[in-house]
Amino acid sequence: MPRLTGLFDSFDNLDQISMEAIASWLKPVPQLNQLEDYLANKILYPQALPLTEPDMQIDLSILREALRMNGPKPGFQKNNALLGDNPFLNVTLRKILIPVKFLNFVPDLMSLTLVFIDALLLSREKKDYFQDLWTIVLTDNIDEIVGSILLPQFDGSGGVMNLELQSKNYEIRQGNLMLVPCPKDRCEIAYKLQKGKLLGKKENAFEIYGGKLGLVIDGRSA
Repeated sequence: MPRLTGLFDSFDNLDQISMEAIASWLKPVPQLNQLEDYLANKILYPQALPLTEPDMQIDLSILREALRMNGPKPGFQKNNALLGDNPFLNVTLRKILIPVKFLNFVPDLMSLTLVFIDALLLSREKKDYFQDLWTIVLTDNIDEIVGSILLPQFDGSGGVMNLELQSKNYEIRQGNLMLVPCPKDRCEIAYKLQKGKLLGKKENAFEIYGGKLGLVIDGRSA
């Protein structure tokens, strides 16, 4: 009989997640004892699927904290860094690595991508401006690039990014997040920022990876 798998099979330290950390992602905030019971059931029965939308949001909150705990640690780097120093984030090649099996439990790829951004990129200290751009990869026997993440860096408040892609214009205001369709493998973008920079420049044009997800432009503050 095949073994039943679940969203959290990749993690063996769920019991170390604090209820306060899970609750910080949820609105309205549930009672902590309810979250404790919910997490205990997930550890015992990892193959159980969420039955309601609130249950799904709790699962995503647990996943954020599990990814945060199991992401690359500052200063840690293997000798074979190009092959990947972590199953979820390759810092050297600037790739977000999403196991394709996660889509069996969270079928919305954008929601899943946002969880990875929140957990692994949003509060990450940037070593250089190249970390404003990440590639989104679904990992399996054959990896698939599904899009890119742009993280504009705004100065102060009231920043705006204007993006041009395939003769269409998009405006991303500071504090907001936008998904821009880009179904081609690669597409050319041009951008201009007010009160901010991307890749160290206020305006520029270059090619970027696209795919079935597209471009995620995250203008939220860390």
